Amino acid sequence: MKQNMVRLSFDIPEDEHTMLKTACAQCRLTIKDFVHAMILKGIQNFKKDEFKKRLKESIQQSKEGKSRIISSDELDKMFENADG
Repeated sequence: MKQNMVRLSFDIPEDEHTMLKTACAQCRLTIKDFVHAMILKGIQNFKKDEFKKRLKESIQQSKEGKSRIISSDELDKMFENADG
């Protein structure tokens, strides 16, 4: 099944474009494939960082006696979001 596609366009400085183009050529990757992989990796890392931040806040609140009970469903949802 073919996915619907959309175009992503943004401006970057010429010297950064040259570095990107050179690095991709050396690795025999298209810029599109490289950027797509980096976007997906960035999203995954962002989700993991958000999960760590929320967990750290929860631990701190618990130490301060301000904690609340996290339901099993909430915990499952946090892990699900962290996994991407």
